[in-house]
Amino acid sequence: MPVTVVVRTASGPNAGAEPSLTFDGSRVVIGRGAGSDVRLPDPSVSTRHATIRATGNDFAIVDEGSTNGTWVGGVRLNPQSPRAVKSGDLVRVGRVWLELVIGHKTATPDLGLATRDLAFALVQRAMNAVGDDTAPKVRVAEGPDIGEEILLAEEGRAYVIGRAETCDLPLADADASREHAVVARRGGQILLRDMSSRNGVFLGESKLAPDRDIVWRAPTMARIGITVLALDEPVSAALAELEAAADEAMREEDIPPQPSREPEPAPEPAVVQPPVSAPRSTRGPSSRGPSSAAAPSLSGAAPIAEIAADTSQMTRVARPRKGWTMTDVLVVTLAVGVIAASIAGLVWVLR
Repeated sequence: MPVTVVVRTASGPNAGAEPSLTFDGSRVVIGRGAGSDVRLPDPSVSTRHATIRATGNDFAIVDEGSTNGTWVGGVRLNPQSPRAVKSGDLVRVGRVWLELVIGHKTATPDLGLATRDLAFALVQRAMNAVGDDTAPKVRVAEGPDIGEEILLAEEGRAYVIGRAETCDLPLADADASREHAVVARRGGQILLRDMSSRNGVFLGESKLAPDRDIVWRAPTMARIGITVLALDEPVSAALAELEAAADEAMREEDIPPQPSREPEPAPEPAVVQPPVSAPRSTRGPSSRGPSSAAAPSLSGAAPIAEIAADTSQMTRVARPRKGWTMTDVLVVTLAVGVIAASIAGLVWVLR
């Protein structure tokens, strides 16, 4: 039966974002070393920290004599003494919390690559949290363009190296083809490809086959003509440094809180306040029609039905009243008098 190891955080479940690996073997090694099945790049985790052992459908975890111990819930295990575990158990190795999920999943394909990608992603996350630069770059170590470099910032993008000015890394090397090679970043790997160049691409002492992606790992150098290219990978360098470091003895205050088993509560629905109309004038209607009211003042988005009702009310108020009022008669009479006086004055002037 498969077992899934999920790297948990202390802030509660975050579905789909927490890295995990699923195994279908009889033993899973958890540790900081490159040979571990679950590779945790934290100095509080020992090189070979603990193992999960399967016997049929039953699983047990064993502390392998680690510096900071293996904990199931709040209980520390005695070294080399198996402790039965069940699906959903939380296990702490050093300062890293893990959740074990038994069954229900197929084994992770290509576990060797997935294990490295997990360690790479954990280091990258930690470096991003403190603002460190994590993007790899290709640098000219020898040749006419020494010191020039390109940052492989975009995942999956093909960066072209060659003599053409349109290349991402243009070279002043007569032995380079116009578009000589391509470098791309995919996950935790850097891939190098010879674009059927005239003089070929060398990775270390080996000449690459044309049009075929080859994994490029530092500190191996690549050569194009007389130009030597170096690969700088901040995350890989940090991972190697962490794996080579001595175990860090934890203090009491270094222990992270146990992750929550409950899903995070859904946010409270926003309370929408109805539109509040400004107070209408206390004066009576003028002779020319109803008094105009101020537009509604909204503290938030009002429900559509309320806005429609308010608009309907405004439309009904604005509808003109039928019939003549006494004020209307006086206004018309005054206007006619003014026009008559104007005509009489004009006749007198033109006589």
